[in-house]
Amino acid sequence: MAPAFVNERMLARFDELIPEGEKRWQEFQKDKPIVKDIVGYAQWSTSCLNLLDKLSISTNRFVSQFEVWAIGGPGKQVNIGAALGVLKSARHEYSCGLAIEYQLSVSAAVFSGLLDEATYLLDKGYTRAAAVLLGAALEEGLKARARAVPLVLSPRETLTPVIQKLKAADVGVLTEFEAKRLEAIVKLRNDAAHGGEFAYAATVVELAIKEVEEMLGRLLSAA
Repeated sequence: MAPAFVNERMLARFDELIPEGEKRWQEFQKDKPIVKDIVGYAQWSTSCLNLLDKLSISTNRFVSQFEVWAIGGPGKQVNIGAALGVLKSARHEYSCGLAIEYQLSVSAAVFSGLLDEATYLLDKGYTRAAAVLLGAALEEGLKARARAVPLVLSPRETLTPVIQKLKAADVGVLTEFEAKRLEAIVKLRNDAAHGGEFAYAATVVELAIKEVEEMLGRLLSAA
């Protein structure tokens, strides 16, 4: 299975910007403290910041440190070598799954809040409502993870096709066993949301909440 949280397109972009930065660092060492190709340098540094801005580490230390060295400011000189070091560090942390994308961080907070509400409703005896919120948390989390692969999802994509896409051999985010467990939870959610009799015991919904919390916590875990 591919490492969680890692978008191969983002890694590929790192691998384009880092060699370019190495060339600019070599040129800068010959000509410092002057950057001769101002336009090219501005384009490279802006592209780096755009990429780094997609990561979520505390207040995004990578962005703040890159700006210090790449942009400088009053009393500070540009240091392309140090900026390149920040870019390489970000690439390494991201490849290890330690610098998750911002959208996953936001989704993790959303699904956590929904599961807290589902647990509260379950404790109050509202089993059906808890199951509906559980399904909303699962949908939020799985769709965010799918987009981070990245997979193309239609606006009205239902959960079952998303699960199938995530377990595809060329994606490998979910195992066959995990997919089957999630499909059972999707059925529970659908039975709760579509009216009619809802005969699931509270213990079944409680177990489903725990399963979703554990699985989405793995898929969307914030560093």
